[in-house]
Amino acid sequence: MTIQATWKPSQGNSICQLTNGTAEWQADLDASAGGDTRYPNPHDLLDSALAACTTLTLQLYAKRKGYAVTEVHVSVGHEEANGTYTMQRQVKVSGDLSPQIMEDLLRVANRCPVHKTLSGQFSIQTSMA
Repeated sequence: MTIQATWKPSQGNSICQLTNGTAEWQADLDASAGGDTRYPNPHDLLDSALAACTTLTLQLYAKRKGYAVTEVHVSVGHEEANGTYTMQRQVKVSGDLSPQIMEDLLRVANRCPVHKTLSGQFSIQTSMA
């Protein structure tokens, strides 16, 4: 799917409308740049992709394996320094789970599709339409 982002000065704000053709959501600038904090900024969206993918991957895996998981909570933050974007992910899985199951879940968390994508090489090709 292709993501479409749209903004018009007539809106009177800096909020960007986003869609994938089915779902719709919004993003805005950082508060320091005058954005509305009720909307995620682009880095929040990037970090949330990893958090959501990790959570959903663990959910599917735990169901398939029959693990007694009662909750999955993933938090992702980031730091930028010297041209490096470092994401810090913390995974908390609750339930009656052995150390071996927890180790298995950590292995799976590190193999979620967005983690694999973000760990690979990127190439961005831009053209004017």
